[in-house]
Amino acid sequence: MSKLKRKKRSDKFPLTLHPTGQYCKKIKGKLYYFGTDKQCAFVAYLEQAACLHTGRQPKPESEINSLSVKTACNLYLEYQQSRVTAGEIKQRHLNDQKSNLRFFARFVGTNRSILAVSAIDLQNYRRKMISTGMSAYTINNKIAVMKAMYHWMLENQVIDQIPNLKAVKKLPIPKKDRPIFTSSQVETLLGHANTQMRAMIWLGLNCGFGCTDCAELGWDNLDLDRARVCFPRGKTGVARHLPLWPETVKALKMMPKKGERVFVTKRGNPWVRTTRKMTAGGVEKSVKNDAVSKEFAKLLKQAGLKTEKGVGFYTLRRTAATLAARSGDPFAVQKLLGHADLKMATTYVQDVSEQTDRVINNTRKLIIQDDS
Repeated sequence: MSKLKRKKRSDKFPLTLHPTGQYCKKIKGKLYYFGTDKQCAFVAYLEQAACLHTGRQPKPESEINSLSVKTACNLYLEYQQSRVTAGEIKQRHLNDQKSNLRFFARFVGTNRSILAVSAIDLQNYRRKMISTGMSAYTINNKIAVMKAMYHWMLENQVIDQIPNLKAVKKLPIPKKDRPIFTSSQVETLLGHANTQMRAMIWLGLNCGFGCTDCAELGWDNLDLDRARVCFPRGKTGVARHLPLWPETVKALKMMPKKGERVFVTKRGNPWVRTTRKMTAGGVEKSVKNDAVSKEFAKLLKQAGLKTEKGVGFYTLRRTAATLAARSGDPFAVQKLLGHADLKMATTYVQDVSEQTDRVINNTRKLIIQDDS
């Protein structure tokens, strides 16, 4: 038998299959993509090879087709920056979007044409995130930001077509009952808390405030004489006009006024703040410093409360939502939490079985007319 002739380097297929599903080739330090179909990608490469390998510009494309993924992301982030300037969203929301889109661009290729990204690429992006062990919440958040960018580009005629985004579905998040604080636990926490933390605890229970809410609350948001707080939620912009309990008012009146913010650290800084740092690779990264969560964790230890993993300051918000839900008005819970839609509020509400039993039994009375 004659030996099989070994392939020469020139006989080998010149393109490499990228994790996104696209066939690509690195030329002069830059990665070029030629599509997901192997034969079509090879033909496209041959058409452009002479130009790319000699450093000349490839065949001219229309301006809309030459828009890179990186440029598309930057355009969307510039729009979001204008919303920050206008006070529509908070800087921390923009920082999250930057991080998510940076992750997306690196996966599909920063220099790749935005129109070359297909629904298959986006599905591979989702599959890749799942394989890395990211939580469903994190994956869904990254998918939501990516979809929002595409919709914005289409609505503002940045591009004239987008991939089928419906094909990239979010992951189902299983409903898990998380603990809430009992009245005795709350009493113990208040007994060990200092002046600032005591007022924050009451705001968490009374108004469903989280760490950032407390950190950004200003004295101009409070009317302690009328026992009201008017404070829109920074993340959604939803207005919150809420009554304050006498205990909350009393705790807030004990707070010394040291500036516009109600709560500041010993050094006069906000309790929750974002700082920017440069990584070793020269990339600017936003780092969140949440002193409220850290201080509350210390308080749990000082109070001697043994709690399960995941219990923290936000448990106060969850406690407020669950107890409010037992009133039977889901829309009131939505307003309390400052959510843009009712669906999100359900993720905070825990055991409301008593209310469910009452509703089911009341329904029976409307159907079956008997003495029971």
